[in-house]
Amino acid sequence: MWNKAQERFRTRSLIATIVLIIAAIIGSLFYVIYIRGYTRQRSYLELKKATEETIDSIEGEFRTSRNMLRLTGRIISNSNDSLHSLRTNSYLTTGQVTSTISDIAILTPENKVIRITGSDFDATGILDFDSINDKGEHISSLFPDLDEPEINDIRIFVPIRRRGETIAFIYGTVTPTDILSAWVPNIYDGNAKVSVVERDSGKFIIDDEGRLLETIEDADIQISSISTDASFTDSIREGKRGYAIGKDISTGKNRYYCFLPMNIAKWELIVSVPEKDVYGAVRPIRTYLYVFLFFAGVGLVIYFLYIIHITTGSLVGIERRANMDALTGLQNRNRYEYFCSHLQQGTDGLACIYFDVNGLHELNNTQGHLAGDNMLKTIAKLIVEEFGDSNTYRIGGDEFVAFRYERDENLVRGDLAKVTASIEENGYHVACGLAMATPDKKLLTVIKTAEEEMYENKRKYYESIGKEMRG
Repeated sequence: MWNKAQERFRTRSLIATIVLIIAAIIGSLFYVIYIRGYTRQRSYLELKKATEETIDSIEGEFRTSRNMLRLTGRIISNSNDSLHSLRTNSYLTTGQVTSTISDIAILTPENKVIRITGSDFDATGILDFDSINDKGEHISSLFPDLDEPEINDIRIFVPIRRRGETIAFIYGTVTPTDILSAWVPNIYDGNAKVSVVERDSGKFIIDDEGRLLETIEDADIQISSISTDASFTDSIREGKRGYAIGKDISTGKNRYYCFLPMNIAKWELIVSVPEKDVYGAVRPIRTYLYVFLFFAGVGLVIYFLYIIHITTGSLVGIERRANMDALTGLQNRNRYEYFCSHLQQGTDGLACIYFDVNGLHELNNTQGHLAGDNMLKTIAKLIVEEFGDSNTYRIGGDEFVAFRYERDENLVRGDLAKVTASIEENGYHVACGLAMATPDKKLLTVIKTAEEEMYENKRKYYESIGKEMRG
């Protein structure tokens, strides 16, 4: 009787186990189908987000440069100085200090280029004033560089007008390589390829794969699937938004493309990513899903615990990366702008300290960017040691801002002197500015005052060492 009971128990257990496994397999298959669709959609959204992030970065830098050129052009337009005068040259030099572009010059109706060096250059055959004048203010296609014709440049043209007539154009120069190296964010761990196509001509004007001046038709991109109702090349030419899947001719593996129109010119941005990187963020979900199928109920519990863990960790990590400067560990510009937007009034008792590193550009050029990175990390560490990290931000390449709640300005200046002394002991130098808040001042006014003092100290520093001030 005991044996029969054991047998019944085994049979029932076996049946229950089989039913559980079948139910788990059927449920898991439906779940797999759902997860595959979800992960595909999520991966597309991540690709679109990365593409939009790239567009925002490039467009933001172009807008900043264009606004600087507008301001400089307005100053020259309102002056009575000759375009060849030292005063005009100083305006160009000042513009260059605050710009991310590599060169600023003036193009005259005779196709002469007036440069900061003071020497004119005959740009006939490279630049044509009449055709540029017909377009007015604009961002150009690729033109040969004035000094190295084998290099192609993009130029931002802004008219200089006097008495209602355009007498010249001020322009800023940037190379596609500069854009890729300095303005494009590091998406997909550097495995993404970024291209910009001029829609009218179909030519690549920025390209990670070196296809400058080739057309989108000549690129021979083998597309197997696309989200629009047109071909890949037509979609690019027509300024459409969408996704595509194509084959990388060199590796034979799939690449995923996201293409979006840009707003600053008739350009289309294309970001392409290997399939393994597109699905890299969601691959653990699939892996642990198959583990769940193998281990049945136990695997289900482990799987969900893992999902909770990675989801929480991902959210924390995303927020941390979004708000932290990767190089220095300080809070970044996102957190700085959030702080500023939430503390506009009632700033009484707040001190703003503005730092700008001197000599970073020269150090990068002479000793390499690793030395420049070490310089920024050292300076950030010394600032944090004195002012803490709760309200200290890296807001630009070589700019830092710290806030402290302190009413005694002399005390803050004393602490600031300790920081600058420590920085100089390490062989570096910063220009600093300090402003104290009062109840009636907005935070942006306080920051502006500190920034102005910093720029004045920066100017004095470069003047003292007999060098031209850089941004």
